[in-house]
Amino acid sequence: MASGLGAEELRELYERFAPVVHRRALALLGRDADAWDIVQEVFERMLTAGARFRREARPMTYVYRVTTNLCLNALRSRQLREPVLLEAPEAAALTPGQWEAADFIRHLVGRMGERELEVATLHFFDGLTQEEIAGMLDVSRKTIVRDLDSIRKKAAELGRLPDALEAERG
Repeated sequence: MASGLGAEELRELYERFAPVVHRRALALLGRDADAWDIVQEVFERMLTAGARFRREARPMTYVYRVTTNLCLNALRSRQLREPVLLEAPEAAALTPGQWEAADFIRHLVGRMGERELEVATLHFFDGLTQEEIAGMLDVSRKTIVRDLDSIRKKAAELGRLPDALEAERG
């Protein structure tokens, strides 16, 4: 494990990022136990990806991306096992807009590709701009514009346009 993270480095990263990962996972998944599972998995990935993690220009970008992808995977898995219900007591910290965006994203799981789900999460749930998303995903802004157009079309076909999308349509 020469390229992995050392115990002290991992402890410092945990203290710095675990609360952020937990908040994000709880907001997307709606369940505290599931959120802590994601925290553990994110740090397992950091531990095994040591050198790749260290090369990240912004560690928060790595953490955010891995957390988002793990949450989307968990939602896909959950959709296969059980109906998607958000447990209100655990998700009470969400704003009405975040609640709607999280519900929208959970509804899209299984109906859109991985990148579209990631773009939808970053845009509608996190409120990131097209430029910010492009930088985070290392693609062009035009690619993000196309992805958002595709998401809007699919959402409209499903009859699932949240207020934020309706407002964007103009």
